[in-house]
Amino acid sequence: MAGDGIDERARRLYDEGARLLEEAWDDEAGLVRHVAQHGAFHDGRASLAYARVLLRRGSADDIARAARIIAAVAEMQETREQDAHYGNFRWFSEDPGVHDLNAVEFILDHLNALWREGIAALGDRARALIERMMALGLDEIDRLDVHPSYTNIALSDVANSVLGGEALGAPQFAERGARRLAEWFEFTNRSGAPHEYNSPTYLAVDIARMAALAGHTLDDDVALRARVAEELLWLHAAAHVHPGMAQLAGPHSRSYRDGWTGAGGYLKLMLWKLTGDDGWRRPTPYYPRGREEGHTGVAMETLHCPPYIAAWLREKRYPFECVETADAARGIDITTYLREGFALGTASASYGVGEPPEFWPGPNSVLLHFRRDAAPGYGTLLARYIVDDRGDPGPDGDLWDEGVHACAQHRNRAIVAYGLRPRLRGAHSCKLSVRALGIDEHAEVWAGGRRVAAYPLRLEPGEPVTIAAGAAYVALIPLEPTDMGAGAPIELHAGGGLLALDIYNYAGPSKSFWEHRSQAGPFYKGNVRNAFVLEVADAADFADFAAFRAHIAAARIADSVDEEYVREIAYESGGGAIALRYSLWDMRVIERRCGGVPFAAPMGRAGATGGGGAQWARSRDSMIELAGATLLAGRAPKWLFADADARRYVFVNPSDEVNPLWLETPATIVECDAFGFGRVEVDEPAGTIAVEASGEIGALRIRAADGTRLAINGSDVTDALLAPDAAGVREFRGL
Repeated sequence: MAGDGIDERARRLYDEGARLLEEAWDDEAGLVRHVAQHGAFHDGRASLAYARVLLRRGSADDIARAARIIAAVAEMQETREQDAHYGNFRWFSEDPGVHDLNAVEFILDHLNALWREGIAALGDRARALIERMMALGLDEIDRLDVHPSYTNIALSDVANSVLGGEALGAPQFAERGARRLAEWFEFTNRSGAPHEYNSPTYLAVDIARMAALAGHTLDDDVALRARVAEELLWLHAAAHVHPGMAQLAGPHSRSYRDGWTGAGGYLKLMLWKLTGDDGWRRPTPYYPRGREEGHTGVAMETLHCPPYIAAWLREKRYPFECVETADAARGIDITTYLREGFALGTASASYGVGEPPEFWPGPNSVLLHFRRDAAPGYGTLLARYIVDDRGDPGPDGDLWDEGVHACAQHRNRAIVAYGLRPRLRGAHSCKLSVRALGIDEHAEVWAGGRRVAAYPLRLEPGEPVTIAAGAAYVALIPLEPTDMGAGAPIELHAGGGLLALDIYNYAGPSKSFWEHRSQAGPFYKGNVRNAFVLEVADAADFADFAAFRAHIAAARIADSVDEEYVREIAYESGGGAIALRYSLWDMRVIERRCGGVPFAAPMGRAGATGGGGAQWARSRDSMIELAGATLLAGRAPKWLFADADARRYVFVNPSDEVNPLWLETPATIVECDAFGFGRVEVDEPAGTIAVEASGEIGALRIRAADGTRLAINGSDVTDALLAPDAAGVREFRGL
């Protein structure tokens, strides 16, 4: 790996991170200082990251400073047994008590690393403090026992429990972590994608936890499962990456301001380390502060991104589409469509965590990136339901979504509908706001048949807004909203590099809406209507912007509500059609149609829509046929990656369901009588077949080109193959 520059980039990241930690050191407090919009605070997580740096330097003064940090962080742990969160940590030393229950996971992540990397250099007192913090923290993690839908914390639980239990010689924690990993796989296998899907912040946390577990656990079975989990996460990330714009395309389950503006962050550091593409570290005026956290952690961690996935991170064949199911029980699936000039992604329903689900305010349920020649090389468009005009309080502020949505997308077209969440408080403004960064008051924007010359501009329902957005053309068509009183307007605003289409349900004196205080009871008559249609195209697909505008002007929209409170929106333009039926009673998606055909989301599929190149599918179907490869592996959850051009094929069973296996490519057959959790990788140019499996492997038979080598769980067993039979099949019976 050193030859491709990864080691050098890791050194650069480490040096940058170590310098930033050194600059933030507060010697008086014995902790690292974190400066935020609302003041300066002392951060336990960053302080322990600095302690790791100090121990690597290793002088007597460095070790003494690291011991000071450990003692200061120990003071941040709740040690009163009667406290509800005994064993957890204050996030900042200034906090009056534990309020962020995830602090224990992030602190133990560093304590586990300190144990591995520097425990021998520390004195008895520091060692005893670490042991105590870890033991109390592991008990708290066990009590919290987060739902597996909370992906990053569930996987942090797994890694900390296994590694902490092994470090302390406490097998009950290690066994619990292994059990929790099996539970996470079982939960995820019901749908396909990680529940906390495609987060520009937390996907990196997930990968880091599984990479650390795979690299450091003493249990070979857990290590394999962690690497498969990491592989699943890398595959999920790679299927949504737009390499040309260096962006994680939407939708995002959870995203802070740096995520929805396309700024830097933890995942982008990982992607830069792997690919060397400086676009992943490109500054952006949309979020000038930047948020590249975790430099030293990314630098030191050994990532296990398989080469077949790394190729997707570097380049794709367009048009490219990925469709995955993230929550089968609630009908949440996600669609991402990539062209050279844009990336459009949507989620079918609003993101929530737990059982019953708690709705969280930070998703990018519809997100569009478009390529621009001007810096920073891209623009971004997103939608939020906003109450009382909250949002964007300065450069560090976030823009939370206060509504609930339903969506249908087919490639470059989407229908996005929003409603209110239950609310007891009064409001003076309720609106759906569609916002585009990188489009200012000087951009070419048309409303209906007229070019917009001044803002704000009042629009009529159904009047399309068309935007010349760099390498893409964008159309936004607001539909008629429910008027909750006082004549709710539709307005277009621009200024400061931002274009906003605001579709109001209410604008007037503050008032309470009894019919929406619980969205049940005697006054409720269904949710409000608020929706828009979005269509985007590569500019190269049309002769000019006028041709795109004419295309949109000729589109047809039907919008109706029946007596059962079911709303149907249908959109057709230029031979492409999409329709959404959803319930205004509970905002549940009832049906989506693409080209008149009902849409049913797969567990997962991704690849160039015209075929060719790398293709990937996740399914429970007994047979998958993909890019010239055929897989038969029972009804277990599985995925198959096939790249006919590179002649590389990967099968993974991420469950303990055991079935016979038949994997056939144009030049290779791999057959096994009984195959459970594990993976098979066929690399025909390299002449290798690699099999990794948990537990017993049934009799294995292969038919492949002369000279093909077979490895099982890392050991070359080619010489143990029986002589080929009349059909050229060689059998291995050693396991």
